[in-house]
Amino acid sequence: MTTADRNQSKLLDSPLADNYCFVCGQKNPRGLKIKVKYLEEEMAAETELSLPKEYQGWTEVIHGGLLATLLDEMMAHAVWRYAGPGLTLGMEVRFHAPLKPGEEFRARGVLQTPNGARRQASAEIVRLADGKKIASARSRFILIEKPLDNPSNY
Repeated sequence: MTTADRNQSKLLDSPLADNYCFVCGQKNPRGLKIKVKYLEEEMAAETELSLPKEYQGWTEVIHGGLLATLLDEMMAHAVWRYAGPGLTLGMEVRFHAPLKPGEEFRARGVLQTPNGARRQASAEIVRLADGKKIASARSRFILIEKPLDNPSNY
């Protein structure tokens, strides 16, 4: 069994992963239900999608909070896949250009630090039509080995 297989097994056995996540959970009727692709050599997770008008903030602009959610999700997938279950400690997001409803984009997260209890990850959202960077982020995660009984311990 490879490290990635063990980490995937940890994810599936975790009390935190009940397949109801707003972004990737397939059981959430109101969720985005994204499909994540993993790139082992790059320690990356990515997805491609477009978002309808229901997710806009200003007229014809996808809400920045949703873009930040997708950035966090892709970083979390990279951390969980290549390091193990973890929680986001903090995240810094930068917005570079607006994204319109219906525009296809790629969201990609990469594990930056492969060792230690605290990990760093980065992510970006790129519009597929022209390769324009829409948003980027950096985050810090702490790995957890026990059920999330008291989040204030982290």
